[in-house]
Amino acid sequence: MPGALRLGGADVDGLVDPEGLIGVIEELLRGGARAPGRLSLEHGGSWLASMAAAWSGYYAVKIVGVYPGNPARGLPLVRGVLLLFDASTGEPLLEAPAEEATGWRTAAASALALRILGYRGGGVLGVIGAGVQAEYHLRVLTGTYRFDGVLVYSRTRARAEGLAARFNGQAARGLEELLRASTVVVAATTSREPVVKGALLGGGSYVVSVGAPKPVRELDEHTIRRAGCILVDTREGVLSESGDVPGWVETVELGEALQGRRACRHGDIAVYKSVGTAVFDLAVALHLYRQATRQSRTGTRQPGGGV
Repeated sequence: MPGALRLGGADVDGLVDPEGLIGVIEELLRGGARAPGRLSLEHGGSWLASMAAAWSGYYAVKIVGVYPGNPARGLPLVRGVLLLFDASTGEPLLEAPAEEATGWRTAAASALALRILGYRGGGVLGVIGAGVQAEYHLRVLTGTYRFDGVLVYSRTRARAEGLAARFNGQAARGLEELLRASTVVVAATTSREPVVKGALLGGGSYVVSVGAPKPVRELDEHTIRRAGCILVDTREGVLSESGDVPGWVETVELGEALQGRRACRHGDIAVYKSVGTAVFDLAVALHLYRQATRQSRTGTRQPGGGV
């Protein structure tokens, strides 16, 4: 895009400061950033969506698709672009790949949710899944909290072993082992059957579920009932797009909790469910733009693209 700062995936990974990104997400949620519902289309087995948000002089738009045939072609399953604009002039400010940006923003929101729910560190971090979201959650959570150990479970054991090794962790022998041993459980899967079983979770556990919308299902009913209330990124998104949170259970949004409503913790476990919101996309786009601009001014680093 002419005039915009263009970033590659390596630039995105190099620019993000997890604590800084968490702070920007909190800043936008407290400040009333706006995001309408996403627009999505399906064609020939693929899926494409556009998401937009506005706040304090900026627009962000993310266009992202899921292409099931791509892995067989040696291409990424998920492809897309994230754009940032000056809201007063329409000037394009930033263009970045969606995959890395989405990984960072989703994991940073999860770290913020754990903080709101009262987690302060310690115990074992258990991650179910070994894909992009699993990796970025490990990056962010191990960088912002202290854990006594890391467990990773995937149906493909080699992938679990490889991901766990990068974070000085271990591959769990099965789901039951991971669920019983973990204080914080992150479910980042495409499973159509619940992978988080409430009967196996220890008292005081924290559950983060970031699996895709329907027909993905990660949380069983016992987990929901033990929590008694679910912290969500957006109530409308989770109730309409997710198969994990039934309409009868109380929900509290991240923004509501930050603005003074109680933080949704009255069961013996705590649960956060996310399906994504364009407010998070705006947060990571703004964070990347600020980071790149700051580094360009100080001469400490030059991103791969040009202005």
